[in-house]
Amino acid sequence: MRTRITSWTKAGLLALFFLGAGAVQAQQQDPDATDIREMDKDHDRIIKIHPLQLGEVYVSMEKLRTERISNEYGIGYIYKSYLKGETDDWQDFEAKNVKGVGIHMSQRHYTSKTKSAPFGFFHGPVFGYRFLVFEKNVFDLPEQDPSSPNFRYVGRLYQNSLDLSYRIGGQFLLGNHFTLEVAGSLGGRVKYAKATTAEELLPEHIIGYELIKDESSYLAATPLAQLKFSIGYAF
Repeated sequence: MRTRITSWTKAGLLALFFLGAGAVQAQQQDPDATDIREMDKDHDRIIKIHPLQLGEVYVSMEKLRTERISNEYGIGYIYKSYLKGETDDWQDFEAKNVKGVGIHMSQRHYTSKTKSAPFGFFHGPVFGYRFLVFEKNVFDLPEQDPSSPNFRYVGRLYQNSLDLSYRIGGQFLLGNHFTLEVAGSLGGRVKYAKATTAEELLPEHIIGYELIKDESSYLAATPLAQLKFSIGYAF
């Protein structure tokens, strides 16, 4: 799993680098190109699937609002998420089974002078929300006798998170209707985790920098870097 994640990350970053370089070079080579200002009514909506989302089945829809601006809305079913392992090193993060939902909303500004939106180079902000219910005994505590005077009940782990990031990328038309998108984003995520009487377990397992904690809850923040790859159908 670690090798697969590392390989995908390197490949995505490399693709993003060449994408950005190519977009800049194209605009520099043809500074006097006619600026397209009409909406492409044949491709102003795109339904997308995102096959490389780790631990999530995710679909989205993009809709043009003006000749250069679009909004995208997505929803996903999350079935895997990560907690800290024995150390804070990302290579020790452990995948855990969850049941959750994620939603994302973004606005895009397309800048190509030679392509009609929603195609070409784009950039814009992204907002996200995730709600996760982790598997029972996610902290791997030993079994206890409920009748024991030392019995300690630890509740199930729930987590809410808010994301805010900025994305750049490119989207391309393949044939008449199919689309390909490659993008990357940088930002941050704030997490609110809650599990009854799990006081010291939360900072030991929740990924991020501690902001606030008490006996049963934990608030943390973490940087957020994401790679995005989608295949879509425009109509």
